[in-house]
Amino acid sequence: MYVANSTGGLMLQTMLYLANHTNRAAIDTLIDVPASAKADVNEVRCYGVYGCFPLNGPWMSKTRQINVHPQKPSQIEPHYTLYTTRAFNDPKFVDLNDPEALRHMKINPEGKLFFISHGYLEGGNVPWMIEMGKAILNAEPEGEAAVVLIDWGGGSSPPYVQAVANIRLVGAITAHVIHMFYEELGMDNLHNVHFIGHSLGSHLAGYAGTHLQRDFGLKLGRITGMDPAAPLFEETDPIVRLDRSDAHFVDVIHTDANIVGGLGLYQRVGHIDFYPNGGIGMPGCDVKLQEYMKNRQNTLFENMQMFLSCNHLRSYQYFTESVSSKCPFMGITCESYESFKEGKCSRCNENGNRCMRMGYHSWEDYRSLARAKKIDSKKNPPILYLMTGDKAPFCRHHYKISVRVSGHDQSTTHGGEIGTLSVRLHGRTHKKVTEKMKFSSEPKYFEPGFEYTSLVVGNEIKDPVYASVYWDYQTSLFNPLTWRLLTSPRIFISYIIIESLESPHIHLKLCPINESSAVITGSENIMQQKYCEHSVKMF
Repeated sequence: MYVANSTGGLMLQTMLYLANHTNRAAIDTLIDVPASAKADVNEVRCYGVYGCFPLNGPWMSKTRQINVHPQKPSQIEPHYTLYTTRAFNDPKFVDLNDPEALRHMKINPEGKLFFISHGYLEGGNVPWMIEMGKAILNAEPEGEAAVVLIDWGGGSSPPYVQAVANIRLVGAITAHVIHMFYEELGMDNLHNVHFIGHSLGSHLAGYAGTHLQRDFGLKLGRITGMDPAAPLFEETDPIVRLDRSDAHFVDVIHTDANIVGGLGLYQRVGHIDFYPNGGIGMPGCDVKLQEYMKNRQNTLFENMQMFLSCNHLRSYQYFTESVSSKCPFMGITCESYESFKEGKCSRCNENGNRCMRMGYHSWEDYRSLARAKKIDSKKNPPILYLMTGDKAPFCRHHYKISVRVSGHDQSTTHGGEIGTLSVRLHGRTHKKVTEKMKFSSEPKYFEPGFEYTSLVVGNEIKDPVYASVYWDYQTSLFNPLTWRLLTSPRIFISYIIIESLESPHIHLKLCPINESSAVITGSENIMQQKYCEHSVKMF
């Protein structure tokens, strides 16, 4: 049996879930199912108007060697709850058997319609879905948007392989629900319908999109996949997973895409795919379990889930924040994440690089670039990178910092240094200041006469005027280059140049009071424009 690396974290979550709900062992329920529930791979099971569900063909592959049929609709029993007010306090339940009721639910047929789906081990009343729905309705004009929360909790419990099968049927049912909205509200098309799914919910959205096209000749406007689930979906046929063909626009946020142990897909599957922080190891997710256990507001299960799935859950946290944040969550295309971190892709529309906001506003940016013929996802779907902070609010601004180490006699005589350089930008008022931004995550060797560049993130400073520079010396008994027996640790800097991805007009050159002034470890060193020989260049 093929079991993906990502099933390790999934197994722990499943075991914890069952211990919390049923107090029975869970290892056997991760991927496998009881023999009595297994079916002949050639068997096709049909559920009336929702269609038939085979197990063979693309549904059985090298990375998907075990499969089962969806449970009956009466067993899964998905629920659809509609909200139309910003207060989010007047839920209305959508019933496929009562289509005419939709006409009396105060839905604007020309407005935006959002469907939100949870993933494995969850239900439709999880806080993040409610928070996201509220954020969306508060961002849109009153009365011009509606949100539907999908609850398929009756089919999201272990075993995982059964939940994977169940979303095929829930996707088909949801397609019928969306078609009912289309018919009863007299909608012209589904361009204003936006389906947002997390984990398995991402693939559920894809199935809904497929059924709408196949059964009704309709195509969803947009699908947002928030870290689509990897186990049993990685490297499968497009019909098995979320794919860019499922809607007019498919954007994907990858936050747990580690090919070893990640719960989210690594492969790109949308018109645009965002990989914040490279798609793995989200900042703030390296917290020890004890820190999560201190949260008394959550249950033990919820705290453990946060610990085991922190990277995976970041995707919907980023999206929810992006709805109303003034910070843009700006991503940029680049050859690789390493090149991005080195500052090689720090200007929009330069060297073929394209910028788009991650999250709620990405389709707006995509359409703008498409109209200008600056992007073509059919030929080369773009990958975009960005960095985030370690806690909410997660959005940060990107600053390209270039450091020139002085090559004068005093600097070369002193020699190179290994350490961590940090910069703090200051605005025109004392309250406008970034956090201390590390030039590199690990100690770096700085050699006299050379220039080094890195991309860092911090709070927005619209009008930076000077910088505080810090040098943290790192010594090692096993590395003679770090030994400083007769001199104190220091680095001589000719200048630093600050540029901003989000504010392209910023190009700030800052210098020490004189080039022989060393940046000494443990002290704050001020660099300003007026200390430079050349005036600052502002574009």
